[in-house]
Amino acid sequence: MESKGMSMTKAGPAMIKRALYQAGDIARRYDPQLAYLYYREMVHHGKTHLQAMGAVMSHLGARIIAVLKEDKPYDLRDNQGRSITLKEAKELIFREYTVSAETRQARRRRKSNAGRGIDSRMHDAAEAPQSGLPPSPQCIVYTVKDTSSIAG
Repeated sequence: MESKGMSMTKAGPAMIKRALYQAGDIARRYDPQLAYLYYREMVHHGKTHLQAMGAVMSHLGARIIAVLKEDKPYDLRDNQGRSITLKEAKELIFREYTVSAETRQARRRRKSNAGRGIDSRMHDAAEAPQSGLPPSPQCIVYTVKDTSSIAG
């Protein structure tokens, strides 16, 4: 993203996006500032998990660049900017920035098959109970007398 206020795109190397997603998912559980960002997006702005993770990924990427440029270790801080320990960070996140199960359920987007051109008969057949072995096909055996009547 080049400038502030622009929408995020899906462009970019997939491997880096995957790595940032995984790192962001873990980081929001240990870093109170990222946990607050995720909490704010989910609870106050009504975003889905993936949308909130996009914001976390963006901030984490900027932090990674800053840490590498300044050659300093990553420091956990609370929302007032005070340096805190890992134990304090976990307690703060658990106490203030945990998204409730009800909120998570409300933010999930359910995609229906309506309007997608999926034949309901195919859906019904997929849900039908399946037995162990398929029935053996019926075979028709012709005898010598039968084949002469068929040929003529």
